[in-house]
Amino acid sequence: MGVASMSVRKKRCRVCRDWYRPDPRAREGQTVCAKPDCRRERKRRADRRWREANPGYRDKDKVRQWAAAYPDYWQNWRATHPDYVERNREQTRERLKASRLVFAKQDAIKSDPVGYLEALRGPGMFAKQDAMARPVDGILTFLAAREVFAKPKTIDSIPAVVASSGP
Repeated sequence: MGVASMSVRKKRCRVCRDWYRPDPRAREGQTVCAKPDCRRERKRRADRRWREANPGYRDKDKVRQWAAAYPDYWQNWRATHPDYVERNREQTRERLKASRLVFAKQDAIKSDPVGYLEALRGPGMFAKQDAMARPVDGILTFLAAREVFAKPKTIDSIPAVVASSGP
């Protein structure tokens, strides 16, 4: 400990009541020790005091009253900001496209789970992936074989699964 921290007197934590040495930069301002639970409780108490002192800060009725007083606000705003509207539409299109891809992938997995698992065996993306290749291949082989055996009508594809299991 430095010389500055030795001159700071111990204080009692207002939460756990243990003695602690306050940070020398905070001195009088620090009221709780450095334990995460005590810090969390101090914050909870401070937030509660602030909410009691500012009761209408997050009043939903205020927002509703304002919206009722200005019913055409957003319509007018969008009419005067076409660049924002177009940007928002494009972002919405991208979000919808991404979510559709997720569903399409789920459909592909359901329709051909063995093919999907086999596709996961593709070449590694990173230089030192060789060490992980064998365990992953083994897991994929197991899952693919399990899926094949679960569906008796696809038994003719078993040699393709076993043959691609690697060294």
